[in-house]
Amino acid sequence: MLKRVASDDHNESQCVPLGVSLTQNAARYLVFMVRPSNYTIHRAIAMIENPTQNELVELINKESGVCVSIVMHTHERGPKTKQNAIRFKNLMSEALDRVADRNPALTKQLTELAELENDFEFWQHQSAGYALYVCDGCVQQFKISHPLEDAVYVVDHFLVRPLAIAACGGGSTRVLAISWEAAKLYACDGHSTREINSDAFPVQMSELVPERDAEEQLQYTTHASKSGTSAGGGSTAMYHGHGEGEDKIKADREHYLSRVGKAVADEIYNTAHDLLVLATDEVAGHFSACCDVPVKQVIHASPDALNDQQISEKILQASQAVVQESQQGLNEQLGTALAQDAGAASVDQVLIEASRGRVATLLLGEDRPVWGQFNRDAGTVRLDSESHTDLANLAVRETLQSGGSVVAGSGGKDKHPIAAIYRY
Repeated sequence: MLKRVASDDHNESQCVPLGVSLTQNAARYLVFMVRPSNYTIHRAIAMIENPTQNELVELINKESGVCVSIVMHTHERGPKTKQNAIRFKNLMSEALDRVADRNPALTKQLTELAELENDFEFWQHQSAGYALYVCDGCVQQFKISHPLEDAVYVVDHFLVRPLAIAACGGGSTRVLAISWEAAKLYACDGHSTREINSDAFPVQMSELVPERDAEEQLQYTTHASKSGTSAGGGSTAMYHGHGEGEDKIKADREHYLSRVGKAVADEIYNTAHDLLVLATDEVAGHFSACCDVPVKQVIHASPDALNDQQISEKILQASQAVVQESQQGLNEQLGTALAQDAGAASVDQVLIEASRGRVATLLLGEDRPVWGQFNRDAGTVRLDSESHTDLANLAVRETLQSGGSVVAGSGGKDKHPIAAIYRY
């Protein structure tokens, strides 16, 4: 836990009960209603699952006055979920103590939000981490798929460092599981795999391909082996026809793959997520030929022939290997940058250059606070164990706001806690 504590709608049309997920138009955006015990105050709070880099920047841009950040580890299932509300109560109490009388309106707002402690269903439907951000005119919640270290941070800006690496795609992948019939998209953070449910995914080929005219419709049958599956492990589509019919099948497949490729490209736009494809050699080959989206690696298997656990295992194994390879590449890039004075590996240099918009890639070798003081006008940084400002968090904020990425990295063989590769 962080010992030092500092002081200083996407779906506006409806509210749903706590813990209920909206998987259609609301996609990743959930809205919860906080109802204090006297039921006289209702406050809608947006909940975003696994925020993107752009969403963190939007959060930063909402900072105003005293800003309260509460991040915490949560349990997803089992008896330990009861600890979620207790942990939240303790962290909120700490936040209230820090704000005290400095901002009565904010104190009132936090007191109302503290009633979340009493919502049993809300805490039963968490992921591995939870973050709450509050300031004048802004209340935002995030549900995070990776564990967060408990922390309360109260200064003039939000604590986004613990969320930044995942938001930028560092250490995680996106995996497209696709067959001729359907496509699903998965997210993998190196520890777990989850299916992404959005407006675009999952999707059936029949949803993306225009219906054929009756006279053009080709007979379709599914042939299977004696075991109930084809030789490749899944059902095999067999079309009967020649000439224009075969051209129609080819055109339909190209249209389907192109639409899926466009949807995937939109999902990973402006992130560092590597894309993997889980498919047969035939489908993967046609997908690469039809789409411009870069594929880091193909997992050679038919998703139709695998159950959910088998899909998860294959995705985890492949994703971990890809992330490790990317990590090695980043370390080599950093080493080259340091040798050419195109990078830095000290918190003062990194923060100063980040504030000037020069940092293209920020590497956090250790995702922990670095306490100190930063004078933007003077361009000076001073380490100070008694300070309430996390310099690493400032570097993250500056990097995100200038369009840079934040990634996990040892910083090369010297294992720097923080390092940067400049864009110029």
